[in-house]
This record gives sequence, structure tokens and C-alpha cells, in this order.
Amino acid sequence: MKTQPTANDTFSYDQFANAFRKEIEEYGALLNLIYEQQNCLMKHNPISLLQATSKIEAQLPANHSATANRSAFVQQLAEENGKEALMLNEVPKYVPENLQSLFEALVEEVVTLRYRIKAKTQMQQKLLGQAQFINNSVLQQILPNAQTCNKFGKQIVPSKLKGLS
Repeated sequence: MKTQPTANDTFSYDQFANAFRKEIEEYGALLNLIYEQQNCLMKHNPISLLQATSKIEAQLPANHSATANRSAFVQQLAEENGKEALMLNEVPKYVPENLQSLFEALVEEVVTLRYRIKAKTQMQQKLLGQAQFINNSVLQQILPNAQTCNKFGKQIVPSKLKGLS
């Protein structure tokens, strides 16, 4: 159910708050999936890791949609206040005084979740890089003449390995 505003709508702060809540819900779901993926990495379970990665990929459209919906409300709020655009942290200044603390909390939660997702994602990349390095080292020991990655990190499967897969 989209509550995205249209040009003819009067601004609804309830729908705006709900758009923030939906975005927070979707970011929370994504963060939980990232934690699940990290657990799979730590347990060295490649099948579960692939499943967790697929769940993350399936979650991303919901995140993009929720963010786009909330962004449309921010844009409408900006336009109704004679602004070309608003930064997310500026939103509370442009809502009625009795709603400012609510929108401050909603903005803070969105920013916090984004930061946590970015930090976790960066950590996941490091863990994946380390795992790939370890796998390549083991493979080099098993097949010393095999080159497993090129300088761009792309996998190269030498002819000796093609029969093993």
C-alpha cells in the first residue's frame, strides 16, 4: 500500500510519519538479514551464506521503494515551504511544532540504521575478502601452479580445476 503524495494532495503528516516508519521497518529487516549473512560467514557455511545473500537481494527492492516513498514526502514538504529540496535532517524544522520531536526521532532512526547498515556492509566485505584470500591460499597449496584470481579479483579457473567443479 503506497501512500506516496501526488501534486494535488494536501500534505498529510500522518502519512509522512508512516512513510518514515515503513522505511525504518525495511531498514531493520535489511539489517537483520545482514546479521544473518555475517553469522553464515563466521560459521563458514557457504550454502547458508548464498541463501542469506539471496534474502538480502530480495529485500533491497522493498528498501528502495520505502525510501523513494519517504523521499517523495520530503520533496513535497520542501515544495510546500518554497524550497527546492530539503536535507533529511532539516525535515523537523518544517513540520508543526507539536510534531517536531516525532520527526526528529524518525529522522535520527533512519540515519542511525543507514549508518549501521553501511558499517556492517563494509565489515562483510572485509570478511569476504579474508575468506577469499584464505581459500586462494589453500588452493595455491593444493595446486601450486594454479592462478585463482586476477589482479581485479575476478575468479580464474585453470584447466586443471575445471574437472574438479
